[in-house]
Amino acid sequence: MLQGKRVLLRGLELEDLDEIMTHWNDWEVKRFLMLTIPHSRQEEEEFIRSTWRDRQEGKAYIFGIETIQEKKLIGSLGLHNVDWRNRTAEFGIAIWNKQYWEQGLGAEATSLTLKYAFEQLNLNRVELRVFTFNERAKAMYTKVGFQQNGKRRKAVFRDGTYHDEFLMDYLKEEWDKAAKSH
Repeated sequence: MLQGKRVLLRGLELEDLDEIMTHWNDWEVKRFLMLTIPHSRQEEEEFIRSTWRDRQEGKAYIFGIETIQEKKLIGSLGLHNVDWRNRTAEFGIAIWNKQYWEQGLGAEATSLTLKYAFEQLNLNRVELRVFTFNERAKAMYTKVGFQQNGKRRKAVFRDGTYHDEFLMDYLKEEWDKAAKSH
């Protein structure tokens, strides 16, 4: 468990299924994610089980985002495709309970994950992809320290048109420098 001031990150449990299914298939949430198809309860149960296996095997570290005050699960995030040889991982986050959007909880959860990535897992680089139309996410990523390093042109099809995708990353040396300045 990783704890911040307003959120804690914890493993997903089967007891979380009802909360997940309440929000996960909402198109307004899904349009910002790689996976757009609706998921069944059974598929989500298997996903939760896969997070346990992936964590044990060191392939991925997926966490639920829970508010400390209300003890409410509001989303999930993780380090995916961990490459131990090159010490890299791909970051992804979804605050799927829209009631908690634009409150800074995603930034806090992201910072906790980066701290874990660089200080516990000793990763050297965390990267992500964000759709160009997701300005809110890009602003949050920039705020916590990610830097844009490229763009994939017309990489994603949403809402009847192709959109570009920004590539962003954060290096351990940048994390260390930022930590020293605080």
